[in-house]
Amino acid sequence: MMDLNACLKAVKAEADMVIATLRHKGSKRFERTFLLSGILIAGAYYAIYKPPQNKMSQLTTQIKEARAMSEASAAYQEVHNQLMNSYDTLPLLKDSKQWLSNAMLDSLRADNLTPEVFRPIVETEGGSLLFQTSTVQLTLRFEALYYWLLRLESATPLMHVSVLSINKKSSPLATCGVSVSVMTVIPKKRLE
Repeated sequence: MMDLNACLKAVKAEADMVIATLRHKGSKRFERTFLLSGILIAGAYYAIYKPPQNKMSQLTTQIKEARAMSEASAAYQEVHNQLMNSYDTLPLLKDSKQWLSNAMLDSLRADNLTPEVFRPIVETEGGSLLFQTSTVQLTLRFEALYYWLLRLESATPLMHVSVLSINKKSSPLATCGVSVSVMTVIPKKRLE
């Protein structure tokens, strides 16, 4: 193991000797040596030290740019996957004429329900989306309403109960009159 105090003493002794020599002989005598040393130090800096530093700086910048591109690519891929997954839950434009009516009728038949009123589909456009709403009125028990609404809300392609109106009926006993508006969204153009 190296003795630090001994090294410091040796460096101090060398520095004292250089200072003493410069005082005794004068700095004029060492002008050429100082000039040559300065040129060698500058040459070593610009020829040996500086190019790797520049290369390292460029590589660091390229790494940061690549990392940013990778993060942006991952974010884009995540958003793209969410969009594609949402398309999977929406009906196709070619099915838009009868899809909601058929889906509503299928859900009613699955629970053995008969609508009293089945209104025609109302379509509205919003940008590149087509919104369809279907309204039915029926009388049923509250328990049957719960299971039917659960079936509607969990259906694929996606249907959403947008309006629900419930009135208690006195006859038959334990039944309610229900008006339900179900909505779906159909993209007119699917992005890839």
